[in-house]
Amino acid sequence: MEYLSKYDIHYDKAIVNWDEALPLGNGKLGCLIYGDGPLHLSVDRVDLWDERPAPATQEDGFTFAELVRLAKSESAEDWKEYSRRFDTVYEDTPYPTKLTAGRIELDFGEKTDNILSRVCLLEATANVRINGKKQAKIEAFMSATRFVGVARVCGDYKLRLHIPDYISGDENGEVGANAGDSAEQSNGCLHYPRATIEQADGFTYYRQATATEFSYGLVVYERAFEGYKELYFTIATSADAEDFIAFAKEELIQAAKIGYDDLKAEHTAWWRSYWERSSISIGDELLEKTYYRSWFLFASCSRKGFYPMPLQGVWTADNDLLPPWKGDYHHDTNTQLSYQSYLKANRLEEGSCFIDYLWGLKTEYSRFAKEFYGVDGLLIPGVSTIHGKPMGGWAQYALSPTMTIWTAQSFDEYYLYTGDKEFLKQRAYPFLSQVGKAISALLEEKDGKLYLPLSSSPEIFDARKEAYLQPNSNFDLALLRYLYTTLQGYAQILKDAQAEMEYAKIVSKLDDFATVDGILGIDKNRLLPVSHRHFSHLMCLYPLHLIHYDTDEHKALYENSLAQIEELGQGFWAGFSFAMCAQLYAMAYKGNGAYEKLRQFAHGFVAENGFHLNGDFKGYGYSALHYRPFTLESSFGFCDALQEMLLQEHCGYIHVFPALPDEWKKKTISFARLRSYGGIEVSATMENGVIKKFALCSEEKRVVRVKNVFGIENLRFSDGQTVRCALDETFLLVVKDDVTLIG
Repeated sequence: MEYLSKYDIHYDKAIVNWDEALPLGNGKLGCLIYGDGPLHLSVDRVDLWDERPAPATQEDGFTFAELVRLAKSESAEDWKEYSRRFDTVYEDTPYPTKLTAGRIELDFGEKTDNILSRVCLLEATANVRINGKKQAKIEAFMSATRFVGVARVCGDYKLRLHIPDYISGDENGEVGANAGDSAEQSNGCLHYPRATIEQADGFTYYRQATATEFSYGLVVYERAFEGYKELYFTIATSADAEDFIAFAKEELIQAAKIGYDDLKAEHTAWWRSYWERSSISIGDELLEKTYYRSWFLFASCSRKGFYPMPLQGVWTADNDLLPPWKGDYHHDTNTQLSYQSYLKANRLEEGSCFIDYLWGLKTEYSRFAKEFYGVDGLLIPGVSTIHGKPMGGWAQYALSPTMTIWTAQSFDEYYLYTGDKEFLKQRAYPFLSQVGKAISALLEEKDGKLYLPLSSSPEIFDARKEAYLQPNSNFDLALLRYLYTTLQGYAQILKDAQAEMEYAKIVSKLDDFATVDGILGIDKNRLLPVSHRHFSHLMCLYPLHLIHYDTDEHKALYENSLAQIEELGQGFWAGFSFAMCAQLYAMAYKGNGAYEKLRQFAHGFVAENGFHLNGDFKGYGYSALHYRPFTLESSFGFCDALQEMLLQEHCGYIHVFPALPDEWKKKTISFARLRSYGGIEVSATMENGVIKKFALCSEEKRVVRVKNVFGIENLRFSDGQTVRCALDETFLLVVKDDVTLIG
C-alpha cells in the first residue's frame, strides 16, 4: 500500500481557496485546512441542517395533480404559477439548507505564502509546515474511530472561531460575498441570533441558536505540552443531548485522555484496512492519482452508520455563503453517481450507508407518495432534505417520479454484487415493489400502451416548458422497463408467480426505445438537439444495462448514438459529462474513447485536492462552462468508468480488460480484488497485451461464467479444474475460496 504515497495531496505554497483545501473526514465530521495567515480549519458535520420547509411546499396545491394541470396548460399565467409553486420555491427562501459550523483559526502572527502542506492518503493525516518568520508545524486528522478532530501544533498562535456571515449577517445585516463564487450559491441570510464565543477551562466554543428548537455548536479543547499544543474539536447539536456543549466537552476530554498518539494509531489502522479492499495499477499517473484520491474522499465522507454524502459530503463551502445548491440530496443524478462505483471497488462497508439511509426513510417516502402524488407505495423527492422532505427546484427532475427508480437501483446493484438472497427478500424486493406499486398507479393507458402523464429527460431544456417531452421519453421509458423487468426477475427467483405475471403484463405495455435514423432519441420524435451535459436519453445503455454491445443491431445503436454525441461536441458539458461519456465508451469496448474522456476530466475538472469543481475552471478548452462549484458525484462516476474498462460482468459473464486503450496494451496493468456479481473477487494482470494472471475468490461456492480472453483454449486452474473453450467464447467455472488460472 506504500504505492499510495506518490498520490498524496501536496502543495508547496499557501492554499488560499477553501475548495482547494486539505480535506479530512470520518463520515460524520469533516475538516478543510487552508489559509496563508491565519490557518483555517473549517469544520463540518454531515447532519447539520436547517430543515424549515419552504412555504410553497406546504400549500394545498403542492401536489402532482396540480403540477400536471399547470404544466399542460397553455396559459402563461398558469406557467407562472407552476414556476412559483414548484420551481422557484427552491430559491425563494434560503432554507431548507445544509449548514456549516464555521472554522477554527490559528493566527501565527503573519501572512506568508511559504507554506508546505500534504495529506497522506494511506493514513489520512494532514501535515502543514509554515516557514515564515515564525515557523510552525501542524499535524491533524479526523479520527476514524471517534467523532472528534485532532491536531498537534508546534508554534505560538492565537485561537479564535469564525461563524459564517450568512448565519446572522454582518454588522450591516448583509452577507459577504467572495470573488469567484458561483451563481449556484445564495447570498441569503438565515437571521439566527448572533452567537457568543466563550472560553473557559481550556475550551473555546459557541452555542448557535436557530429559528427553530434546533441548536448546535463548535467546541475546541486545547492541551498544552512542552513545545506543542494538542487540539481536540467536534460539532455537537441539540440532537445529541439537551446540554450539547457539556456533551461535546466530555467527548473531547475522553479523547484527550486516550491521547494523540493512541488515537492516531487507531485511526491509521482503520485506514490501512480500508486501502486493502482493492487496488488498480494502470501505469497512468494522472488517472491513478485521481482514482485513489477519489476513494480517499469517499471514505472521508461516507461511512456505515452515518448519513450518506450530500452534494459536498462533509465539506460545506467555507466562504460565508450558503453552499452550492444548498448542499442537499439531489436524487436526480448526484447520489446515483456518488454510489455507483463502491460495489465493484469492494468498499461495501462505506457505501452501504446509502441503501441503509433510503431504507430508513421508507415511511417518509410513503407519506410523500400519498401526499404529493396521491398514490400508495413509495416515491422519493428528486431533491430532498436530509430527512427526505421535498425542496422543489426544476420540477421536471426534482419532482419526477422516475428519479425514484434510478435511486432504487442501488438496492438491485447491492444484491447483484453480493448475491445475498436474504437481502433480496428482506430489502431489495420490498423496496422496489413499493416503488413499482406507486409508479403503476401513475401510468395512464392509451391504445394498449402505458404512459406517464408528464415525461422529461434530465436536464434537457433545463427548466423550460419544452423540457416536458412526449411521453415516454427514452429516459423515463428506460427506467420503467428496468423497474418492471427487474421486479419480474425478482418475483421469479422468489417464486411469486402471480406478481411475475403482473410485472410481465406491465412490461408488455411499454413501448420499445425510440430511435430516429438508428440513433437513440430523447423521445419518439426528436434527437438530442445540442451539446448537453447529461446523456439521460442513453440510460438504457448505461447504467441500466438494458441493451448490451452484443448483436449487430445493438452495436449499431451504440455506434450511432455515440457518433451523434461526438458530432454535437463537448461545448456544454460539465465535469460529470466526461465520466458518463467514458462509461458509455467502456460499454462499447472503446477503450481509447473512454481513456480520453477520463484524462480530460482528471486534467481539467479536478483540483489538486481531488475535488471535482464541475466546470473547465483551468481553461483547457474542454467545455464552455468555466465555473467551479464543488460537488462529489463526478469523482465516483470517474472511478466507475475506469473500473468498467478493467472488469465487466453485465452480459452474464466475467470479462477482464474489456475496454483498454491502445496505450495500456503496451504496459503492465493490473487490478486486485475488484468485486464482480455474486460477490466474486477478481484479480488480473496483463503485460504487453497478454494476460499473465487471472484469479477469482469467493467465500461461498459459486458457479460463474467467464469469457476466454486468455489467448489459449485449454485452461487449467489451481484447484484442478480444466476447461476447453474457444477464444472469445465463455465457459463455466466453479469458485470456492481462491481459484487461479495456471495455464
